[in-house]
Amino acid sequence: MNRRLRRLAGQALTAVLAVAFAGIALARWARRRAPRTQPRSVLLVRFDLMGDVVNGLGAAWDARARWPEARISFMAPPAWTPIVRRCSAADEVLAFDGGAVTHWPQAVNPAAWWRAVAVIRSIRRRRFDLAVSLYGGIAGTVVALSGARERVGYRTEAPPFSFDRPLPGRRRNGGPHESLLAARLVSDAQPPWRTLDRTAGLSLPAALRAASRPLVVAHPGATHGRAKRWPSEHWRSALRALAAETGATMVIAGVRADAALGAELAASAPGTIDLTGRTTLDELMAVLHVADLVISVDSGPAHLARAMGTRVLALHGPTDVHLHGPGDPSCQALRVEIPCGPCYSFRGPAECAFGDRLCMEWLAPERVVQAARAMIPSPWNPAAMEEHPAEGNASREGESVPRGPFPRARLSP
Repeated sequence: MNRRLRRLAGQALTAVLAVAFAGIALARWARRRAPRTQPRSVLLVRFDLMGDVVNGLGAAWDARARWPEARISFMAPPAWTPIVRRCSAADEVLAFDGGAVTHWPQAVNPAAWWRAVAVIRSIRRRRFDLAVSLYGGIAGTVVALSGARERVGYRTEAPPFSFDRPLPGRRRNGGPHESLLAARLVSDAQPPWRTLDRTAGLSLPAALRAASRPLVVAHPGATHGRAKRWPSEHWRSALRALAAETGATMVIAGVRADAALGAELAASAPGTIDLTGRTTLDELMAVLHVADLVISVDSGPAHLARAMGTRVLALHGPTDVHLHGPGDPSCQALRVEIPCGPCYSFRGPAECAFGDRLCMEWLAPERVVQAARAMIPSPWNPAAMEEHPAEGNASREGESVPRGPFPRARLSP
């Protein structure tokens, strides 16, 4: 199904849902119940990509701070539930791929729709006091049909009449950051940047257990658009320079589809460890957690590393740093300002309309090396050895989780 037909189908579905939700809203008004000032059960819903779910977890921490006695449930796609389980602010993880019923050919698969109906029915039986759509029309639809006492979300991000409390605001270049937008739906407080505090039980891949420090992880891949990718020749140049100048152990991480790229980059710097396509999600989290620095394009692992308290150097092109960047002051984002950017429009993968990706081509390796060298902890760079400031939300079994990237607690083999 081409993009035009998908857009028309989406518009038709939105119109149908608007009519249905208007009827639901009228019925709810007729038997309206006052929202609880202290909800006992809260449902947060966020679908889509890895980084999207990670950026939604700040809302769980703000909800926990505001309603400490509430049971907080977080709904996310099954692929990302291991990540949410590492966030102690969420009492429960509900697995559901809301986008499955909107993507071809699942959109015409009766089994996918039956699964969606079953999930909605199970949610309605729970009778949540509060349901919050953190982003998107699918999450908004789930919340609208949840039967919760109060339903909250951004007015422009779901079909009309989806929410009892539709809030003004939307995602746009220039910010606010994705994490802040999600958290504002439950609280006015600043959400923490480190949101994944349950690191016990993570196990490093065998190839890293004897690696020397400093440890620098490079993540060159991006699944949501080719325009996000930094040229491979730039990666090769930067990795060679960093290995030579800092003595760091370089690690390449990524999905199996990027295995050829990982092998190419690993060959450019002697001693580089190539883990591309060779880690589970839990192993990837372990690698990112013990890294002294993660260098990545705008991708899910970049946000995942920041959420684990690791310093991130993010390389941006088509996506806006203020909205999609790492956010944490201990991290840094680099991009080249050109008239056509940032151009990412939220309507699909990030692709360059001109086919040249100059915003990434013109991001010089020398600039990346200079920024990375200042962030890598080492005896010759004492400023980078300072620990991150405490955020007040990370504890594990009565012990404080190490804030800084150096020294880093060892993980179990």
